[in-house]
Amino acid sequence: MSTRKYELMLALKPSLPENVRLNIQNKIENIIKDNSLDIKNQDVWGKRYLAFDVKKHNEGYFILYNLEQGKDFRGTNISKLQRSLYLIGEIIRQGIFKVVEFSDPQQKLNS
Repeated sequence: MSTRKYELMLALKPSLPENVRLNIQNKIENIIKDNSLDIKNQDVWGKRYLAFDVKKHNEGYFILYNLEQGKDFRGTNISKLQRSLYLIGEIIRQGIFKVVEFSDPQQKLNS
């Protein structure tokens, strides 16, 4: 059986001080691990403009996580992860996607 892979994209409030943002990132990573997912890669994109306002913000601080299922993973862990992240007020947008292979942002930039 192959391991399931996911990409988690988060947009945090853009005006967070760095120490608060790092604490939020640690909290997010702990939630990910608590849901039996292993972080294979983390790609911090930083501040980016949004195509439209989200929760009265026109910018977001973006982070992309590449995740793989851990040994105790169950399918319900994804919905638990989404609910837990929804409760963090500093996250303005989130998306988690099941993927076959992880994307390579550098490859897209060089094309």
